[in-house]
Amino acid sequence: MASPAQITANRANAQLSTGPRSVEGKAASSRNALKLGIHAQSLVIPGEDPELLEELTCEYELDLQPVGAVECALVETIVRSAWLMRRMTRIEAEVTHARLAAQENPGPHALGDIYIDDFAAARLFQSIARRYQALQRDYYRALKEIRESKRARSEAAMFAATANPPENRLRSSPVGQAVAFCGLPASSSSTPKREPLSNPALRL
Repeated sequence: MASPAQITANRANAQLSTGPRSVEGKAASSRNALKLGIHAQSLVIPGEDPELLEELTCEYELDLQPVGAVECALVETIVRSAWLMRRMTRIEAEVTHARLAAQENPGPHALGDIYIDDFAAARLFQSIARRYQALQRDYYRALKEIRESKRARSEAAMFAATANPPENRLRSSPVGQAVAFCGLPASSSSTPKREPLSNPALRL
């Protein structure tokens, strides 16, 4: 589970993230959202901006650069979790404002009073917090899995390059095959080595 400092940093980053501002950037963002299957119709509710979801999707796609269906699905999970965490933060703020506005005689500790009353009754804030934590777990789990997937793909590429070094690739190439056909060594240098002179006088 993330530490309180990580949670605070996540919320701050989410508020500061504005995405592309230009028309071209927003158009590219929209295309990226459709590529990943993130649709505003299914995630955006009244009061939310579909362009912000598209920009968020574009940012994560550019940052994580998923390859294949599995990694794209993981990025979709990350985007969905990040988007819904923003929503839960907004819901908590709106519930707090509504509760404060509903108080008849608010005292000096009005904010604390509404949390005390909520804990004794509906515990709505606790439900919001649990929902936020569940989304956060989904977010970090998907982020960990996509990073592991990218690391495994990178290690596989390095292994393939080690298993097939340049000299092997040269032998299997048309040039290497032609060199072998002519009876020359398939090395980067085809110049024959000179044998040492046996007559000491000729070495001078």
